Formats: sequence, C-alpha cells, structure tokens
Amino acid sequence: MRQKKTVIKTLALAIALSGVVAHTSHAQSNYPKQPIQLVVGFSAGGPADNVARVIAKPLGEQLKTAVVVQNKPGADGVIGASSVARDKADGHILLLAPTTHSINASYYKSLPYDTEKDFTPITLLGSSPNVIAVHPSLPVKTLAEFIEYTKHRETMPFYGSTSSVTELATEMLNQQSNIKMSKVPYKGAGQAIPALLSNEVQVMVSSLTTLLPHIQQGSVRALAVTSKDRLDIEPDLPTVAESGLPDYSASTWYGVFAPAGTPPEVVQRINTALTTVLQDQEVASKLRAQGMLIEEELKSPDQFRNFIGRDILQWSDIMAAANIEKK
Repeated sequence: MRQKKTVIKTLALAIALSGVVAHTSHAQSNYPKQPIQLVVGFSAGGPADNVARVIAKPLGEQLKTAVVVQNKPGADGVIGASSVARDKADGHILLLAPTTHSINASYYKSLPYDTEKDFTPITLLGSSPNVIAVHPSLPVKTLAEFIEYTKHRETMPFYGSTSSVTELATEMLNQQSNIKMSKVPYKGAGQAIPALLSNEVQVMVSSLTTLLPHIQQGSVRALAVTSKDRLDIEPDLPTVAESGLPDYSASTWYGVFAPAGTPPEVVQRINTALTTVLQDQEVASKLRAQGMLIEEELKSPDQFRNFIGRDILQWSDIMAAANIEKK
C-alpha cells in the first residue's frame, strides 16, 4: 500500500512538472505574436536613439519579428518610460533607457511610475565613457593638477551642465576631490561646447564622442576618461582612477527594460537574443564607433536589477550631498 501511494505521488509530481514545462514551452513558442516596440525616451539622432537603431534589426532577426524604434522624448526620458510602465506586460513593448532612468528616481519630486517596481530589467547593454575636459588656457595638463589648481583659486571655475547626467557627474567630481565648481546650465552639448571653446566655462564632463573632435584639434584639453580602463581610441588618456580618484565612476550606461509582470520565460528569451546580438562583430563595431563599451559582466536580469538598485542609491547620495533641489 505504501509503495502504491509513493508511485501515485511520483506520477502526480511528474504530471505537474510536465504541465509547467508545457506552459513555459507554449509561452516561448507563442512569443512574439506581433512586432515589438522599442521605446526610447529621447529624440531621434541622440545617443540612446542611435544605440536602439543599431540593435533593433538584429534583435528582430533573433526573435523572428520586426523591432520598431519609437521615440517618445521629454522630461529626461520620463515620458517614454511612463508609456512603457503602463503598457501590457507581454514582451511586445520594451524600453531602451540610459543612466537618467535611475537618476530620475531622485531627480524628480514625483514620477508617474516606480523605477524599481514598475519595470523588469532585461539586460545592461554597455556604457559610453565620459571625458573630463578643460579650456586649454588653464595651466593644467592632468586631473591631479586641475584639482590642486582649483583648490587654490580665489574664484570657482565654471562648468557646463547639459543634463542631469553631466551635472551629477561633475558634482561627484566635486565631492570626491573636495573642490568646488559653479554650474552653468545649457540645453544641450550644442550650446555647452561653444561655451567651453570660448572659455565662458572652463570645465565640461561630456561623452567622448561629443568632445573627441575638439580634443583632437587641441581646442579643448582632455584630462581623464571615466571608464575603468583606457580606451583604444585614446590610449594616452588616463582614467579618473589612475588620476587619484579610484571610486569615481560616471559613464553613461544603456539598458533594456520591460513592464513589470512580463513572464520570466519571455524576459529570458529577450535577454538571450540581446546577448547574441551584442556578440555580433558588426553590431559591436557600430556600437564602438559611437564610443560605447559593451557590457561583459552584468548581463542577466537579476544582475541588472541589482545594478539599478545600486545606481539609484549612488545618484541619490550625490544629489543630497550637493543640495540639488528636486524638480
């Protein structure tokens, strides 16, 4: 009798497990049912949009459907993120977002979504390092020299701020090096770079691709790059860590999210597809040409989720220390 009950329990468990496997297999085989929208909360032609357009077609080829990039710009990406958070959680709408996605959690007094609870992180694609650059009239050639020079000035140098990312990256530099610089806000790099070239501001933290032509021409002087390692494109440019600030990290990352509640098997399929896309040499070459370093470690959804949590706390602390008022 005991043996008969054991056999019955074993059969019941096998049937239950086969049902789970069948459900997962069915969900995977049914996905996708239609084209996928890849929402970018910024205008066409910007860095986030460029990344999205590089990966969209090969991602569609992996998932065997069309992936259509949709630009929904406004409020540092909040409008685009909000539209995704409210949409159906079935894997047919995704969000490609940069660092501002975690910054906005602290930068705004209120958001129409919860940054951690209303999204399912899929994968971190990579990051674009920023460069700390100064006007060549400053008598400094290294970041260490700039820090010492600034500490002994009677007046604070001005820095050009083009976004929440560049503002907080510069405030992080202030805090970790114990210096003070005064912010001059601009609507974008198109306004801030002429200000740096004319010495209206003396310092700017911005993307390598934005500043590289001016660095190569000698019209601005690059002091350090914010990535962990030196860049192949500028091998003589030291990292901030090499320059005496080992804890400084302020590159712009890019990642893909789905609405909260998206089935785990669908999330995993998209994650696998994106990982395959990033391993493609043509895709990797196009992203590197935009100054992006492809992520090699934080690729799983859980790893990316933990990364987002840490990033939100980091920027929140920077804002609090700098007494930046929320919008």
